[in-house]
Amino acid sequence: MRHIGLKAVCGIIGALLIAAACPPAPAAAAGKVNAIVVFVKGDVQVKRAGAQDYEQVTLNDLLYAGDEIKTGEGGQASLATKGGAEVRLNQNSTFNIEASGKVREMLRLKVGQLWTRMLHKMAKLDVRTPSAVCAIRGTEADIEQRSLLTVKVYEGHVDVINAKGKQSLLAGQMSTVGSGGAPEAARQMSASDKGEWQEGMSVQDMQGFLDRLQAEGGDKKLKLKVDKDGKSKDIEIKLKKK
Repeated sequence: MRHIGLKAVCGIIGALLIAAACPPAPAAAAGKVNAIVVFVKGDVQVKRAGAQDYEQVTLNDLLYAGDEIKTGEGGQASLATKGGAEVRLNQNSTFNIEASGKVREMLRLKVGQLWTRMLHKMAKLDVRTPSAVCAIRGTEADIEQRSLLTVKVYEGHVDVINAKGKQSLLAGQMSTVGSGGAPEAARQMSASDKGEWQEGMSVQDMQGFLDRLQAEGGDKKLKLKVDKDGKSKDIEIKLKKK
């Protein structure tokens, strides 16, 4: 434990209060923690909000509102979101993490394919694509945006919505949305429609990842040892994360 004088402790506390009152400029500040990387394979990169360049994603990386994640040929990743969803991303995909609303989490899939499952019954997620918004409710679903949008529901319920219309899909159903068109009527998936790409992602210790993710939004404590009158005393300063 580090030994410091009482005056030095007062100086540290003052500096912490000043830092809290004067946060970094918006361009340099990270957004809120929204997700954690729980699986990664191959070429997976992230461009942080406000940054110009991509950097390689590694296991246990934290992801923030405004980050853009992309996978190359053969690249795959899985992340757990703060709202309680697991999102698996297939190769040749790009999506953004948007600031969470009060009710739903939001992802923007520019191009590619992702698969979702809810880690608890209260989790809700919107996936926005160029073709439509997919409102996912307690479900396992596959969403692919290429020249058209394809939505497949394995469990639960997904609403596919755009300015031209809305389709509600139940387990075992799928729909497509063409460029500028309304969502097609729901139809039953055949055996050949069902995907398996997401099944190769094995996540170890999901609870450990979730614990770290939740801790990032909590309180932290700074522990110091103070020297006073020749004696040592432990003090604890509670720091609130904004």
